Amino acid sequence: MRDASRRSETNGILAVPQANPASDIPTLAKGLVELCNVVGTQSGKHIKPIHRYCAGRLVLEGGFPPEWVSPRPPFSSERKNNATHELRYSVEAASETESRVLGGIKYKSVDVTAVVNGLGPAVGISAKSTGNAFRNLTNRMEEALGECTNVHLMYPGFVFGFLHLIKFSKESEVGTPQDASFDEKDKPLAAITRYHEVLVALSGRSTITEPGMRYESVGLLVYRCQGKHADIWPNYPPPQSPVHFSRFFQRLYDLYDLRFGYPDPDGPNIRKDWQLRGASIPNNFDSALPFPWEPRLASEQAT
Repeated sequence: MRDASRRSETNGILAVPQANPASDIPTLAKGLVELCNVVGTQSGKHIKPIHRYCAGRLVLEGGFPPEWVSPRPPFSSERKNNATHELRYSVEAASETESRVLGGIKYKSVDVTAVVNGLGPAVGISAKSTGNAFRNLTNRMEEALGECTNVHLMYPGFVFGFLHLIKFSKESEVGTPQDASFDEKDKPLAAITRYHEVLVALSGRSTITEPGMRYESVGLLVYRCQGKHADIWPNYPPPQSPVHFSRFFQRLYDLYDLRFGYPDPDGPNIRKDWQLRGASIPNNFDSALPFPWEPRLASEQAT
């Protein structure tokens, strides 16, 4: 393998190419492209870019210190005061390791987790994707229900989100009815509408006294592959749907603040505002998609 470092012709000093945060930070757009170009799904590696995107967004937009989040995004932070931390891009800090959460029944590796020092697991995201065999979506729901209940039995305050990405496919494009999600008029097929209804019923847990069989936040996102490119299908679910993707992350933040910030507003577990330092971290992400987002900046850096 060729060393990425190159020796200067003039002084013999090794010149190491600088990391470019703008191209290396995981985004939804990059994750969707990976889903569209995947060959097989049995290993589960196809969904890892989406996990990295969710973890990075919890840090940048959500204000969770990177050392709390697993898998850890490529950032490091330094405390300035309780509410404001300095955030740097640091590829060396990144880790693919997931947190194992002890539930009421068994240990569970949660796709994305924020573990607060002194409090334990506080926020989690289970992110899945389905690109074919949509009639089997009920199996996914059974799996999701068990995961949610298991964790909430041990941690009733855990703010749990379930995000599912579904591929837009018409029968004329895939050739078999089992692998189609929309009809020729771009309307969702019955398997998709039924699944949407189940997701709505499984979302909306607001207080820690409510049954643990529901998620605090659920998001349904339909993506469409255009050759080697990808975009978001904007016409489903409808904007008023409780599981519309535009609401997914903000609901996680709001419920975290209610459960972990409001009782102790001056405590160390509040979400942080960032001062961006070092290599430039962009001020916006996924601007080409319908759902752009921005870092949670300290007031002196906010525009």
